[in-house]
Amino acid sequence: MEKPYIKELQAIEKKRRELLSLEVGILVLLTTAVIVLSILEQKFLTLFFLGLLTALFSIYIISKEKELKRLNNTLTEEQFKNIEERIRSASLKERLSEVVVLYRVGRISVSLLTLQRKLDKILSLAFHLVKADRASIMLPNEKVGTFIIASSIGLEKEIVDAKSPKIGEGVAGWVFENKTPLILFGRVEDSRFKNFVQKTSEINSAISLPIKLKGRVMGILNLSYLKGTERAFTERDLRVLSLFARYISTAIEHTQLHLNKQLVR
Repeated sequence: MEKPYIKELQAIEKKRRELLSLEVGILVLLTTAVIVLSILEQKFLTLFFLGLLTALFSIYIISKEKELKRLNNTLTEEQFKNIEERIRSASLKERLSEVVVLYRVGRISVSLLTLQRKLDKILSLAFHLVKADRASIMLPNEKVGTFIIASSIGLEKEIVDAKSPKIGEGVAGWVFENKTPLILFGRVEDSRFKNFVQKTSEINSAISLPIKLKGRVMGILNLSYLKGTERAFTERDLRVLSLFARYISTAIEHTQLHLNKQLVR
């Protein structure tokens, strides 16, 4: 016989699924609106449209938060303790925080800042959102067949100043050539990675994502946790950071469009 509180948990999970679907829709709308209106240089319409979407989403979040509180109050103290950790790990506040950060990233990607400033700001937001120990954005110099570290946080000077890694080698090279993200744990001993060089400091978990623009890989986004942090990247982190990679490609494209527009004038 199904326990009474199971139905309550199922109801909570249903609300969360509804919220997640709405989040995806809002993110798509925000991205589309920002890109289109920015290209059209409709600054006031951009602010109005995004402000309206943000207000509607906030109202929805508040209403769903109240519903979840009502459902939670029906659970006994003992039952609630059993699922408290699960609820905390996927809290609505955490998700709302992610949406706010991604909104900021979207604004940065189509701003009139230089590409360097855009990359630095976006990387900083990704770094702090997942509480990483290291982060970098690598862009390919295909003329000479190497990567350059365009932006970084937490990397030792010797890594930044080291000889540029070749395209096709190491983890970044594999991600670049296969156009596929990777999550790695502990010491890397994988024959897939050509001429892989172990880092001087041990890494507990790392994630590398391709930055793709119209099917072409324009760079690599890397983040890592060092040994001893007891943190590891998850599939949920992968989904969120994939949006960051998409915004980085938007920043590159928008900067190129803006420069071309200036040349035409």
